[in-house]
Amino acid sequence: MLRRLMFVVMLFLAAVLFATQYTRTITEKIEVYHDGLAIIIRQENITGEDLPKFYADYYKNMTADQKLFDNFLYEATKEYYFLYGTTPNFSVKDIKFSADKTFTATIVMKVEGLVSYDKDKNRFVIARKGFENNEKLADLLLPKYFESQIEENIFIASFLKSEKNSLVTERTVELVLPEGSKPEEISPAFVSKTQPSSWYVDFGGGNTYKAELKKTEKGFILKETMVINGGTPKNLMDEKSSVNVLQSLRDYTAFEIAFSNEKMKPDTLTKPVEHKVKSDFSGSWTFTASQSGQKTLTFTTSTTPSVQVTATPRIDTSLTLQVSLLIDHGWVKTGTFSWSWRLKRLEASVSPTITIKPSLDISVTGTLEKTLSATLFSYRPAPIYFSISFVPVWIQFELAVGAEVYEKFSAGLSFTVSTNYSHYASLKFTYDGRWNYSASRNASYSGPTFSKPSARAGALAKLSLPFTVSAYIYSVAGPFVRLSPWLKAETTFSTSNKLDAKLTGGLTLSGGVQMAGWLKSFCDNLPSVEYNIWTWETTLYQGSFTY
Repeated sequence: MLRRLMFVVMLFLAAVLFATQYTRTITEKIEVYHDGLAIIIRQENITGEDLPKFYADYYKNMTADQKLFDNFLYEATKEYYFLYGTTPNFSVKDIKFSADKTFTATIVMKVEGLVSYDKDKNRFVIARKGFENNEKLADLLLPKYFESQIEENIFIASFLKSEKNSLVTERTVELVLPEGSKPEEISPAFVSKTQPSSWYVDFGGGNTYKAELKKTEKGFILKETMVINGGTPKNLMDEKSSVNVLQSLRDYTAFEIAFSNEKMKPDTLTKPVEHKVKSDFSGSWTFTASQSGQKTLTFTTSTTPSVQVTATPRIDTSLTLQVSLLIDHGWVKTGTFSWSWRLKRLEASVSPTITIKPSLDISVTGTLEKTLSATLFSYRPAPIYFSISFVPVWIQFELAVGAEVYEKFSAGLSFTVSTNYSHYASLKFTYDGRWNYSASRNASYSGPTFSKPSARAGALAKLSLPFTVSAYIYSVAGPFVRLSPWLKAETTFSTSNKLDAKLTGGLTLSGGVQMAGWLKSFCDNLPSVEYNIWTWETTLYQGSFTY
């Protein structure tokens, strides 16, 4: 019994030790004025192993880049529009952040039109998800709200990588009514007519939302706990059970608070501000990165005291990479304010345009057969950022190039070979219930060179330069391309004073998608897919040398 208990405890400790829990604490204070305008002060604190640094890097870039800030403003204010039916505004100057072991960001927002007037009951109202009396608007905006929540969790789960890791978000919202207000009742929204005090959403796999509401003398306090991990959201994945999940998400923190205030006049209330999301929404993101440079690597080795070899592979390269990601949601309306969901399509497109000049300088002092290999270089430019709601997302491009040289010489010899390759490919990897791909590509060469060997001897030397170009979300999941250009130089005896020389070359192309988190669960639970797409080979040079 004791042995069994110790075994269970050891297993539990192992699970805890290898799990990482990140925490996010959000406090929002919404102070409402007599004209319906409100000031929102939002403070966010992030703790965890490396998440504070990532948030700090994002905020540094976002506050310095107008395009990136515009994306953040759009996404952040979209969340409030879904909840309150009006759009706040803020500028870079309204953002303050700091980072050490904990990341802290404070944003001050101003929003008009938060209060409406109920003429029938002669009272003022602040509503969250106030769609019940406008089914047409609900049909337009609720699926977009669901998509925003699902996509936010898709990216969070990708960062977490594994179901062992989790992000726990604790959010407290305090709303203070205008001075002199007398709160009346808090009423539920939508078809759920139970008195709102608590809510619960279960996506499955330990991914949950829960919230509790407390009425105060000045308004209300709403406390939420959201847990997202890399586990399978099985309740959302099943089309039938997804109806219940989405109904729970629809009703989640949906309520209205009514109040009276003698100092307020209906005709002086500010008007709600619409958000662009009402007419313009897409789950597609497109990015471009480029890199160029010259890289060399020298192999120097010996097999015996009498045989030395020096091989210097070099690559001059220029790369432009365009990447796009698309998440296409499938909706089926099952009733009033009710839908089922499935992932209709995931699409990852990658289009590399590469110019390459591989060359090989080789010198051998005797008979030899050997293979040499090493990493030529790895290049990671600065990430490309965007955001989903308040969640920063970054795409990390990486170019890794290896070098492999195979040589077989019958005697001492040295020579140099090179050529220019141009290659373009457009690859699209799609999951729509099953994985498939489409591809277009072409390649050409120019300027092959084969220097006269230093001696008349038989030789074979092959240079391979395998590329891997990837564009990974959080350096974890996304599309990748493998491209392997190669050169093969051969010399053979022809006549007593001639040496025939031949230079062949080509490319192999493959690519696919690396998966993690919720996306992995949605797409057949495969960690990755990869396809062999193309093999191209040609003779670059053929001739002879006289000695």
